[in-house]
Amino acid sequence: MKVSTFVNAFALASALAFSGAASATTTTFSGHDVIGITEARTEKIDISYLGGSFNLTGVLDPVFTVLNGANTGLFFGATLEVDGDELFTWAPQSIFNLSRFTFSASNLAAGNYTLKFNLLGGGDYTGSYTITAVPEPETNALMLVGLGLIGFIARRKSA
Repeated sequence: MKVSTFVNAFALASALAFSGAASATTTTFSGHDVIGITEARTEKIDISYLGGSFNLTGVLDPVFTVLNGANTGLFFGATLEVDGDELFTWAPQSIFNLSRFTFSASNLAAGNYTLKFNLLGGGDYTGSYTITAVPEPETNALMLVGLGLIGFIARRKSA
């Protein structure tokens, strides 16, 4: 095999492997907000990630019921907290959000988080969130140095 063919194949394999290096983990959740409760309540989901920086994306799907001719199970918003401090707040398009709700936060530090959904009684809900690892800059630098050394060696051998 020619050195240049090997280098091209290695560079392509490295780029493909590197592009898929960020791992993703999806977690699903569901619950029921009791029909007839007229006070809003908060559903809490604890998220712990200790592997470095990460991105969080997710969705909440409310399934509404009708009580006395009125929709219940309304969703009023969500927050992401770390150690009791709010980092992000997401609000629905209208106060009577009756549809799928998506949320995301980028480049979060490793740690223990709490995701909170503010609900008003009367509906089931399902949802999921995905944690995607953010590659560290050192990983990128190490890969580039390695590819540079392989290119340097291939050039010396072909000269």
